[in-house]
Amino acid sequence: MRAETTPTELPDVVLWRDTTLRRNDKTSWQARQAIGLWLTDSHPSVRSDALQIVSELVANVLQHVPGGRRRDWVTVRLGLGDGLIRLEVIDPGTPEQEPRFTSLRVGLMEESGRGLGIVAQLSARCGTYVAEKGHRVVWADIAAGVP
Repeated sequence: MRAETTPTELPDVVLWRDTTLRRNDKTSWQARQAIGLWLTDSHPSVRSDALQIVSELVANVLQHVPGGRRRDWVTVRLGLGDGLIRLEVIDPGTPEQEPRFTSLRVGLMEESGRGLGIVAQLSARCGTYVAEKGHRVVWADIAAGVP
């Protein structure tokens, strides 16, 4: 896995599907439902990895990105490339440092600090960048071939 901060030299991705969800206690579930539906015909391990990745990325937004007026949303995108699936989670952005794709040194009973490390482990590569209007895009590529 290679973590990147910008989407340089990325493979072409087409056939984008996306949904923008309101931030609330159902957001993670709704994101998983959308990805699961879009990947119905995918290999079970690819689908499982995609569901875990989107769960981690959306949970990260809900926990770390301030909400508020005009900030109560998260967009989930899925694109297909040659031999890969690209997942993106887009949020309103935050002035804080960019996400780290390594697990923090946390105890076995800790409930946070592992999410982006899990994303990094399950993806072929992942990264983040700031898009227009300061929106943060966190992306992960999953190998779409059968293991």
